[in-house]
Amino acid sequence: MAFLEILTRYYKRPNLLAANARALAEQTDPDYVQTILADDVGLGIGASYERLADYAPRLVGEYVWILDDDDICTRPTLVAELKTIVQEDNPDVVIVKMDHGPRGVLPGLGRWEQPPVCGEIGVSAFIVRQNVWKAHAQAFLPGDYVSDFRFISAIFESGASVFWHNVIASKVQQIGLGKPEAV
Repeated sequence: MAFLEILTRYYKRPNLLAANARALAEQTDPDYVQTILADDVGLGIGASYERLADYAPRLVGEYVWILDDDDICTRPTLVAELKTIVQEDNPDVVIVKMDHGPRGVLPGLGRWEQPPVCGEIGVSAFIVRQNVWKAHAQAFLPGDYVSDFRFISAIFESGASVFWHNVIASKVQQIGLGKPEAV
């Protein structure tokens, strides 16, 4: 079993996906696997969240992180850092920050170390232990633009243990909104 499984939702963004994979290849600890959840038809954001819920029984990582094709990992030491956090604190969830470009860093300063708020959290801001992910995967349903918020909120409401790792772990390459990459 890989320590970290990185789920990457992909839709007609080959250059962005290649940059995503290159950034991950820079990890100092290679104990991760990237799983591409491809949408070859253009089913949209709702369907992508439904696929995350449906994929839960097949997870292979001890922890799970969503890093979409239009995002890149900015910390080559992230896997090693996560292993240290797990060894020392054993949390159910690790919250990191994500640079959402023009939308700013999420969660923002006013939301750091606070329960999630819709519009102030994004998918690459949380890394979740596999069994906790599986227990809450149905919170992604119905699939819509705020499914990530419903999912992480359900986990918080369950009393899961949370470690706040105050680093920016990812940044957006393009605000994708479910569309193919800009040419």
